[in-house]
Amino acid sequence: MRTTMKYLAALFVMVTFAGCGETTEEIATEDISTDEIIERVNSTGRITDEQAESLSTVNFLLYLNGLTSLTDEQAESLSKVENLYLEGLTSLTNEQAESLSKVEVNLVLNGLTSLTDEQAESLSKVENLYLEGLTSITNEQAESLSKVEGYLVLTGLTSITDEQAESLSKMEDLSISEDLKPLIDKYKNQ
Repeated sequence: MRTTMKYLAALFVMVTFAGCGETTEEIATEDISTDEIIERVNSTGRITDEQAESLSTVNFLLYLNGLTSLTDEQAESLSKVENLYLEGLTSLTNEQAESLSKVEVNLVLNGLTSLTDEQAESLSKVENLYLEGLTSITNEQAESLSKVEGYLVLTGLTSITDEQAESLSKMEDLSISEDLKPLIDKYKNQ
């Protein structure tokens, strides 16, 4: 009888503190500040759907440079932020790129080392795009990325073709390595 009473008491405490079905992660997200969520995400490299949704309300700048992966749903949530820094991501899906293209001002994806043509087309909708980790792009990607209306950063590129230079020369605000500027300027001056 005594063992049964202890078991029932322990069960009552667990149900009471567990919030009748909420997961530990949901409780943690509700009970901590935005700064604490950001710190947790950056230190673990992971984000939950609940954390992403909570962080989607950040008004201006969101630095999640420690984040190393995300789901399509999380990318959709985070796309509501005006200035999003995701320098720890090394890859994206096409759907994530499409979602992140909704970021209004600055999208920083300096950890990406490659893009698909479809991703470049999607990301070209961002006002200011930072892709310092790319060391090469295709002609199609150069054409797509040249549509970025604001600032485009491609300082990691080590070489470009004449066709790529011609496409990128359409950019008003392009940051590219000093070695590649003469080729871009060749087409700007035509």
